[in-house]
Amino acid sequence: MAVNLTVSETMGGAAYSDALAGGSIGIDWGQVTNGSYCPLILQSANTGYQSVWIRHDATIDPITSLRTFAQAYTGTYGGANDAATDFNTLKSEGFASSSANANNADGLYSGFVVEMDWDVTTPNQFAPSRIGSGGGAGNDVYIYGDGVGSSTDGIDLSSAFTCLSQAMVWNNAATPTAPSAPVDGSVGKSGDTALGDNCFLHYRWFLRTAASSGGILQHDVVYAYSYTA
Repeated sequence: MAVNLTVSETMGGAAYSDALAGGSIGIDWGQVTNGSYCPLILQSANTGYQSVWIRHDATIDPITSLRTFAQAYTGTYGGANDAATDFNTLKSEGFASSSANANNADGLYSGFVVEMDWDVTTPNQFAPSRIGSGGGAGNDVYIYGDGVGSSTDGIDLSSAFTCLSQAMVWNNAATPTAPSAPVDGSVGKSGDTALGDNCFLHYRWFLRTAASSGGILQHDVVYAYSYTA
């Protein structure tokens, strides 16, 4: 029997169903301006991010090898260019990122970024000093399209970022709680207090001050995993 994921905005909530340009549904990340990021609450305080909660419907075994990568948009395109151009923009902006500031105060942070420490402190979330590379090795912040020498990280299954143990939580009566023995890439069945039964990721889209691409940009975010039938 297949094991299915639910990707939602809240813990235990319904799957994402934002109406997107072009007519497909998914996640609307919001509007970002040059030198800032989205979703934005207050840049000076480094607040604002998009929550992504991942759970599954297996009743016996956990899922394993949970990974994430970006790819060209496969929905009905409604952006400013085309799916291939938008994906190239995502990769090139990620590769160009060189900020020293978590809140992009220097205008050099850029690209689509995932924070994998679910309870990171507000000042430290998305901190460039915590950026890792290479499909899950390193720290716990990752830029899709970053890489050594080219835009090679998080852009296909072979370069996907493993969802780290720091992102796993247990749904404790609607209160996210740290599990007792989380494992990279593993999400337990509902009520699993050891592995956790949710993966909780934080996302931002950063844009450099010098970025020139404008209009609606669309791309896919893929979550790959293994399961025992």
